[in-house]
Amino acid sequence: MILLVLILAQTVSPELAQHVNAGLAAKAAGDLDLAIREFRKVVELAPELPAAHVNLGAVYFAKQDYGSAIAPLRQALALNPELPGAHQMLGTALLARGAAAGAIPHLEKAQATDLLGIAYLEAGRPREAVDKLEAALLARPADPDLLYYLSQAHSRLAQQLFENLRANPAGAARTQQMLGEAAAAAGQSEAAAQHFRAALAARPGLRGVQLAIGELQLANANYAAAEAAFRAEASLAPASAIAAYKLGFVLAQLGQSVAAVKELKRAYELAPEMPETSLELGKALAAAGESAAAENALLRVLQLEPKSKLAETAYGQLNQVYRKLNRPADADRALKSLQELRRPAAIPPR
Repeated sequence: MILLVLILAQTVSPELAQHVNAGLAAKAAGDLDLAIREFRKVVELAPELPAAHVNLGAVYFAKQDYGSAIAPLRQALALNPELPGAHQMLGTALLARGAAAGAIPHLEKAQATDLLGIAYLEAGRPREAVDKLEAALLARPADPDLLYYLSQAHSRLAQQLFENLRANPAGAARTQQMLGEAAAAAGQSEAAAQHFRAALAARPGLRGVQLAIGELQLANANYAAAEAAFRAEASLAPASAIAAYKLGFVLAQLGQSVAAVKELKRAYELAPEMPETSLELGKALAAAGESAAAENALLRVLQLEPKSKLAETAYGQLNQVYRKLNRPADADRALKSLQELRRPAAIPPR
């Protein structure tokens, strides 16, 4: 303990040494109330020693009596601003009491990344909070408190940025786009559509808005309107695999197999790692009578997602494709694989 090292390096009275040793013994034994009484006596006998104050504060800190820890820790730092450990304890104590702004200088001095992130967040500085909490999360990726505070920091930063966007006279289109996305996420499709239309009125070539409108129409099974929106997005962003995939998907729903295959092939070329594209391509090829090509697309799904819901659909489609190709053994294997995927996992015995 700091006090023991600093005091024993000096000439002290027997009475002071007695209280030092008694306080250390009590703290080691877990008798924090006795340790507090002993260290209070040490402070009375040696008020000029920073370590006397910091160790009294440390016992209060160990007891989680953060309010009582603050005064002796502050006094210790007034006597010695570089006292090891005192800044982190004082910063933590202040933060625990809700004094985030006052805690920040001490936590910065202690380089306490995780606590500093929380203090920045509570002090209304989400940008800095995100940086610190992201760094802390790298060391403790499963820490539930860090995950909670980081999610809060991102949320508050997003809100802060959105308010800046709304205040920007040049940001009307993006503001309407964000309002539309928020309404869509809340299930308010009519309000979302109004905001998206306002965004396009302010900036007709804004990418992503037609895609969002298409999603709203698709959710309402309005395939003709969805096709128009997805086609507009594909025209604005011809290298967008998502736009091509969505257009191909809705064309398939409209029964336009040949056009659907064309768009889904284009989506696959743009992003071959998307299993959804391979699945819809396989289904569209099968509907167009191209069973051999459909098989290849469906097998690609199984390579990318061997155990997912997509795999279940792929096996079901393969079963039908193999029957059309007069390959009953392969059809049976596909059906068996589908049944195995759907079989509930066995519950281990207790």
